[in-house]
Amino acid sequence: MDNMLSPHPSAALEYWFFKVNAGSTALLVDWITRRAHNEHVLRVSIHSPQPRAVLFNKLPSPMIEGQGFIASERAVGQLGDVAWELEIDCEDERIEPDIFPARLLQMTDLTLVSAPLASFTGQIRHGPLRVELDHAPGMLAHYWGRQLAHEWWWVSANQFDREGIAVECVVLRSSLWGLPVRLPLAYLYLRHANTRKLMMSPPAIVQAKGTLEKFEIQFRPWAAKTITLRAQGRDYGDLGDGIVNTLVGDLDIWEGGQLIARAKGTAGLERRVPPSVTSPHGGEA
Repeated sequence: MDNMLSPHPSAALEYWFFKVNAGSTALLVDWITRRAHNEHVLRVSIHSPQPRAVLFNKLPSPMIEGQGFIASERAVGQLGDVAWELEIDCEDERIEPDIFPARLLQMTDLTLVSAPLASFTGQIRHGPLRVELDHAPGMLAHYWGRQLAHEWWWVSANQFDREGIAVECVVLRSSLWGLPVRLPLAYLYLRHANTRKLMMSPPAIVQAKGTLEKFEIQFRPWAAKTITLRAQGRDYGDLGDGIVNTLVGDLDIWEGGQLIARAKGTAGLERRVPPSVTSPHGGEA
């Protein structure tokens, strides 16, 4: 693995994952390590003309070389009737959200690094369906820490009605050094028109509201136009741990009063609510 995917043995929890859309097929694969329980899990979520599926399997180790693994240049694996063999071009772009000194002092639950401009070439199989990918835009990510954040909204999309657009956004509530303080944090990455924006909250003002079927995230940075993400979700799958996810949502990106780009059926949308909250289907952060 390169530095982006290098393991952090002292972390209680660690996730490596990728997602990619290819026509009517979309795939999300997570390799999960829960060190406190000596547990390693492979989780696969797929949309295709075949029935929607979320699959889980316990592994003897986080990665099995030659059978199921992820690296910065390749991902290979199979679970049930879903298999993938993909070459990855990560480019050099990275997202490493941090509000100094949070990362340095390990203040929040999780630390993240992602490659939002990754592209995938190869094959995905779902039962009798076989899909060929040729530099399909997607993303690759790695996060680790003491525990999952208390709750979050997550948006990730790389395929829009215009070329060169990518967005990644998380609005969450985290504990502070593991204490039950619900600290609101957020970041928004936006790539368009050969420009790159990475905004953090704080100091930006952020609001997320709505339901899984229709929600909106507003990011209001100081001395800049408000960025608004308007999402519509469908066909969610239960990923466990209070998390539901779809890879076939719709997403509009607005900057001030201007529509920048629109994704139809290619947006990754995700919501986590803690067990004390009865339903993930609504709320405001």
